[in-house]
Amino acid sequence: MSLQTQFSPEPIQANDNWLPKGDLTGASGNRSVRSRVHMQLIKAAVSLALLAGVVILVGYYYGLSEISDDFRAISIVSLGAIFAALLANAFAAVFRFKVIAAEINHPIGFRPAMAAVAAGSLAGAVFFQITGQLMARGVIAGRGGMPFAAVVVITAYERITAAIVSALFALGGAFFIFGNVYIDKSSGGADLIKIIVGLVAATSAGALLGYGRMAVRTITPLLTRHFVRRCLAVIGLTLLVHIPMQAAYVIAAHNLSPQTPINDLIAASAIVMFATSVPISLAGWGMREMSAVVGLGAIGVSGHAALTTAVIIGLGSLLVVGMIAAVSLPGANGKKYVPSTKSSKSVDYYRVLAWLLPLSAATLVLFQIHVPIPSGLINANLADPIAVLGGVLFVLGAARNRQLPQWRLPNINLAIVIGTLVLAGSLLLGASRFGWTTWAVTNRFLGWFVILGYGATGALIIGDGRKEGFRLLLLTFVGAAAAIAGIEAALVALKSVGFPVSIAAGSVEGFAQNRNAFAFQLLMAMSAAIVLVRGQTLRIALFAVILSGLWFSGSRSGWISAAFVIATSLYLGVLTAREIVLAFVWAAGVAIVPILLSFLPGLTGIANHAIPNLLPEIASTQERWITIVGGLKLFLSHPVFGAGLGAFRNELILSADGTPLIIHSTPVWLLAEMGIVGFAVFTVAALWVFIGEWQHARKDQASALIVLCFVAFAVTSGPGDVFYQRTFWLLVGAGLALQQSGKSGALKGHRESINPLIVKTANV
Repeated sequence: MSLQTQFSPEPIQANDNWLPKGDLTGASGNRSVRSRVHMQLIKAAVSLALLAGVVILVGYYYGLSEISDDFRAISIVSLGAIFAALLANAFAAVFRFKVIAAEINHPIGFRPAMAAVAAGSLAGAVFFQITGQLMARGVIAGRGGMPFAAVVVITAYERITAAIVSALFALGGAFFIFGNVYIDKSSGGADLIKIIVGLVAATSAGALLGYGRMAVRTITPLLTRHFVRRCLAVIGLTLLVHIPMQAAYVIAAHNLSPQTPINDLIAASAIVMFATSVPISLAGWGMREMSAVVGLGAIGVSGHAALTTAVIIGLGSLLVVGMIAAVSLPGANGKKYVPSTKSSKSVDYYRVLAWLLPLSAATLVLFQIHVPIPSGLINANLADPIAVLGGVLFVLGAARNRQLPQWRLPNINLAIVIGTLVLAGSLLLGASRFGWTTWAVTNRFLGWFVILGYGATGALIIGDGRKEGFRLLLLTFVGAAAAIAGIEAALVALKSVGFPVSIAAGSVEGFAQNRNAFAFQLLMAMSAAIVLVRGQTLRIALFAVILSGLWFSGSRSGWISAAFVIATSLYLGVLTAREIVLAFVWAAGVAIVPILLSFLPGLTGIANHAIPNLLPEIASTQERWITIVGGLKLFLSHPVFGAGLGAFRNELILSADGTPLIIHSTPVWLLAEMGIVGFAVFTVAALWVFIGEWQHARKDQASALIVLCFVAFAVTSGPGDVFYQRTFWLLVGAGLALQQSGKSGALKGHRESINPLIVKTANV
């Protein structure tokens, strides 16, 4: 996990019918100025900042009186046309919801569909966009008998097709207005290309090594004419939703800027709509206005007219949705619809998600990316929304079975509860001493629920797939991590022959935004590969690629941890000395290639990019010691319960570049902010798991994986804070959920067929 990350809560509950009844318990990621895009406060702040910025900008150049004049200039006829277009947009969205629900065998009446869509839109505007929408839709649709998993599938259908359609319209609009679309390398375009290549490579390698064959067996039977017709129908319905909204933009802008050609307005409005759909603000506010001023301004619409257009669309949309909600919600209970039993087989969407979410998380968890916004960059992990949803479904599955989640070891649930109480107590203690801080609330406390979501997501696939799910999850992760390590090795080689590749000398970071975090990801992949990969050639090749990635990362803590992981593997008998020697020879061959290439004529002096700094930099060492010494001082001042969550961050100790520092050691952080009590709670729990699994590590794959992951975690956590590293919790969650022989799974309901889509209707 990035060292500067914030999270936000998404409470969820459900009864055994899978119908959410109130707040949901879970957690969500993508939420801080550096690491999360969905946190409500940050979205509100982004919206307010953008709104304030655009109003100040327009007011400075045109005067606020121009804006008020524009509002008065809108004719009644135009307002009526805009309202009609927005109403058509809303009813098309309702119709799309109803049609998709029927297609997935969960029909719903038109009025309940109206209520679900309207409530979802309002909740998405007030709470976290996707989570608020799912919460409200789940409650309303659930009253008619629709499972929460089906609501998730419908929403995914809508969002995926809407994103594709909106992006295509925006791309066409950009070509029409500007004549071409290009990537500016000076503003991050090169990074965008690397991310795209990385996603393709990681997904392909993960599929090839992990779930590829199963996916082919599962999807091939679905590729029928009916499936194609259904996809085309959803795209057509999405167009029906998109076009009225675009018409509303064009009508409003044309009324205020009649001299602007209609074709230009259509093209520019497509760009504005796409920008508004990016989920980094509260219900699009701020982004809509800023993109309207920029996009419509590019075709000659004045700034004040563009701003007025955007505000009218925003207010009009809320008005229409509010009216639909007021009409439909009071009578939305209706009769319960029962899935059709005409076919002997049906799609179990919970089971689909139980496979899809963990396998997706195993690939995307490696990508911590920077998303550009007008005020800077947002640091976001692509797997966080998946982990949130996986955690929610895991909790719902336990509720359906009327039992707590079952683990390999007893008292795991108790340890989670105690750890949560300790963090909550530390949060309250810190608030009483120095007040509430965003870092403590979002990063440390709510971040705990995020990593629990990753653990639950890993466990989710075990409940249905058992050993096969465990195997595919780990192999998918290993393939994706090895692909990224291979990309970094290739980039180092390209740098050595003079290509303008933007990598730091001897310090590659993958997509983790930090070389130590990247090294820890590779350590987790190494542990999984040692335990799961069979076939000597493939095993050694993957091991060698991971080792070369560790070398190029320049992470000394990673190297030391790798030595401990390898030594433990040798002791447990899951790795042989011959395999280690061959892997090191292969890795050395990969590492030496850039050095040899740098000796080509005209390329001297570039080899330093292939040789990490073997000795730590003085500034880095001093910074690390400052945080550790400061943390120990806090502990000595508050030895029993600690100084409170966020205490060290609250002191605002700054690095050389002005960035607030955090404690670079997990044990010291626990001691400083939670005292002996907090340190003992988490340490005892970790030792309980480690010792319990050590007894079986020689003969059980899950035990071996857990032991190796804990060894890497323990060694790396000394000089670095890795408590919130997502990959660790994903793999350990899967390992702990896989029961030993003779015990039931974490979630009951394992079917005979390994196909995660098709089951008997009676089991849905």
